[in-house]
Amino acid sequence: MPDLASPWDDPDVTDDAASKLFLESVRLASRLASAAGRIREAALLVLRGDVLTCIAISGAAGTGGRGPYRISEYPAFEEAITTGRIVDDATRVVLPAHGESGVVGLLVIAGAGGLDDGLRDALTALSSIAGLGVSQAMAAGELQLEAERSRRLERLKSEFLNIAAHELRSPLGIIRGYSSMLSDGMLSEADRGVALTRIVEKAEEMARLISDMLETARLETLGLELELEPVDLIEVIDNAVQAMRPLLGANHRFAPVAGCGDVAVVADRARLNTVLTNLIDNAIKYSPDGGEIEIDCEHDDRVVSILVRDHGIGINADQAHLLFTRFGRLVTPETSHIRGTGLGLYLARESARLHGGDITVAPTHGGGSTFRVSLPLA
Repeated sequence: MPDLASPWDDPDVTDDAASKLFLESVRLASRLASAAGRIREAALLVLRGDVLTCIAISGAAGTGGRGPYRISEYPAFEEAITTGRIVDDATRVVLPAHGESGVVGLLVIAGAGGLDDGLRDALTALSSIAGLGVSQAMAAGELQLEAERSRRLERLKSEFLNIAAHELRSPLGIIRGYSSMLSDGMLSEADRGVALTRIVEKAEEMARLISDMLETARLETLGLELELEPVDLIEVIDNAVQAMRPLLGANHRFAPVAGCGDVAVVADRARLNTVLTNLIDNAIKYSPDGGEIEIDCEHDDRVVSILVRDHGIGINADQAHLLFTRFGRLVTPETSHIRGTGLGLYLARESARLHGGDITVAPTHGGGSTFRVSLPLA
């Protein structure tokens, strides 16, 4: 009797009991094949979308190997799956394995001729056992995935609560302090203007933090959907610059946008704007002594790149691997006082990648960092 090769190597099917049940049905089929003398090979194939994957095999079962097999290329397989009936084409018998949701796989028997009624009935019973095993294993796999998703969401919720409690406390305290002084009439006319400006700044900071946290949760659970349309790049850059201008420090300034010209991309306007505002916000925070924030463009026939450059602290090479990770922050003696969640760059790169592009970073000549957003041209 031929040996079974790699009897259970489908990573999506994880339940041990179902695996053993499924495997035993193949072994029994192989024993029957050997006893009958007319069956050379047996294989069990599991259905995944429009392909079949062999997860247990005795010989090659007349299928030409372990697959995967596209159903449309094998008429006997397609007929058995579509009709739910046994297909016998003289060289092999294909028995559908029925699960709770319909046909979930095939038991394929290759032999020298047709099967008598007794052996056919026995193999039909085996295919039913196989279908039950596959269904149970798939259900177990789905439950395991759901359990892991729940654990991941629970960890994410805990991280969010910790971040929110820590990062919202400071801007909220400043807003409450200035609001109290305004309410009590403690500020002069000149100071009231400063207080209102600070309140607006801190409210915007809180809004960005909450937005980043919601976007991260959406990305982790549902994924982000893009609303693609032709977008004028210079217009998006200008909107991002104007949105971030109130956050510039006294010694910061935006350099004139250069090199972009008349370039259009197919993108989600709102998410592209978020990518740029997050990069500009990062450039402002990590150049605390001021200096120019430069935005430039480069493009060829296939790709356009937006460069956001600062002349600030720069990146610690030892921590660079944390830069685009969720909640990843580069904490050094020079940056420990800079507030942030580590979500902005993470979301920026994930959004760029959803557009078919990416974000990379390199040191700026003379100090600082240059972030490059690469996007495919339509």
